[in-house]
Amino acid sequence: MPIKRLLHNFARKEHGSFSVEAILMFPMLVWAFMALYVFFEGLRESNINLKATYTVADLLSREDTEVDYTYISNMNVIYQWLARSQNNVRMRMSVVHYDEASDTHNLYCTIGVGVDGMQQEWVSETVTPHVPIMADASAAIVVETWVDYKPIMEIPLMSVGLEETEIYNIVVTSPRVADQFKCDGIGDGTGSAHDDQVTDDNTAPSN
Repeated sequence: MPIKRLLHNFARKEHGSFSVEAILMFPMLVWAFMALYVFFEGLRESNINLKATYTVADLLSREDTEVDYTYISNMNVIYQWLARSQNNVRMRMSVVHYDEASDTHNLYCTIGVGVDGMQQEWVSETVTPHVPIMADASAAIVVETWVDYKPIMEIPLMSVGLEETEIYNIVVTSPRVADQFKCDGIGDGTGSAHDDQVTDDNTAPSN
């Protein structure tokens, strides 16, 4: 019998054993369900951290008293609690003013908890792409957050996209009342540098 006919007959046969096929396919199904669970858990974690960042930015936009390092440090604790993260979290709050004549955003003040404060030379690359159209001399509050993320489990044969990473979010908002926001940080003329690192006692409040 020609080889071509043998291959044709083999391809047309539908005989098989359910138990054998189940044994062959079951590990692949388990692997697929585990991979989907880990991926969706990562997306959920990213979404929670983004919402927590928006919440902190909204709280800052309503503040009418001076914001200093202690205030932002406590905001970082609240952010960690909102994000329900047991990992290391960092936060940076910056305020920029828009200058229409030069079409630039000038750094007014910045405070970092666990990270360095913003620098003017970083503004055009880091902040400007996220800032909407602003009126001349208007202010914008920029909140950046970082959190270390570790997948809940390791998936064999699939390490790309599932390794430990850093979730970064940036939210830009405006003060609820014009010129109400007062800040004590780098760029405010005091010369004080607030780039302290998060310590072990900077933990989330209990319920």
